[in-house]
Amino acid sequence: MKFLLVNDDGFVTKALPLTYHTLSSFGEVLAIVPEIPKSGGAHSLTLHKPLFLRELLIHDTKIYVINGTPVDAVHAALQILNYRPSLVVSGVNIGENTSSQNILYSGTVGAALEAGLLGIPSVAFSADVESDEELIEPRYSSKVRKIIEAVVSFITSKGWFSGVDTISINIPRSGFKGVVMPRTQRLRFHQRFESRVDPRGRRYYWLVGDKIVEEGTDSHYLSEGYVVVTPLRVDLTHPALSGCGELDPLLTELINHLNKTLSYSPR
Repeated sequence: MKFLLVNDDGFVTKALPLTYHTLSSFGEVLAIVPEIPKSGGAHSLTLHKPLFLRELLIHDTKIYVINGTPVDAVHAALQILNYRPSLVVSGVNIGENTSSQNILYSGTVGAALEAGLLGIPSVAFSADVESDEELIEPRYSSKVRKIIEAVVSFITSKGWFSGVDTISINIPRSGFKGVVMPRTQRLRFHQRFESRVDPRGRRYYWLVGDKIVEEGTDSHYLSEGYVVVTPLRVDLTHPALSGCGELDPLLTELINHLNKTLSYSPR
């Protein structure tokens, strides 16, 4: 297996070595990440400035850093480094990405969707934590590694899923009650601008939001301690026009595999 590892948190996140070394047990890994965090960058490309690709040695690991977006990182791997991955892995992101709202905003999911758009299988991993320190706490990081290993081992042995461009996997902060594949919540935040004044008397605005949890959705199950698997398609047209069929049975097999491998009781 050849893996391309990208993220939207940059090269300073401690999730990078965790994910890198987990994937290394399965094969070759090329990591390209933005030089600064690009959270909320969605599916954006850099069109109005030159891009620079630098090779760095971080945590005793060779990492490529690009002054662009996670989507730029995918194209840099394919077109500049001529790297052809078997699987693109995006994340692990610091912060969850449930709901259509978050999926559309997320640079983590955006990079995975770009890979899917180009016909490359991809998985986006997001953790419902607020800091690197929470992620690398030994008991939690062990669970994250086991989830990544279980997903990657399934894909390497069983293949990809028909009608799916990428898989988004959200890992709960606590609980770990099981693995589910529920419907996607529409909105995750009621957003508003807070008006503030800087030390020079100038008014500015800061975007804030209150979380919404709708019962029976991906956000609900994540908040209750479940690992949430969401298959995604790049096609945004109405299902009646896009020809969406039934879910590939291999997706249900993935859920059962994860529950069994991680010793969860299926719902």
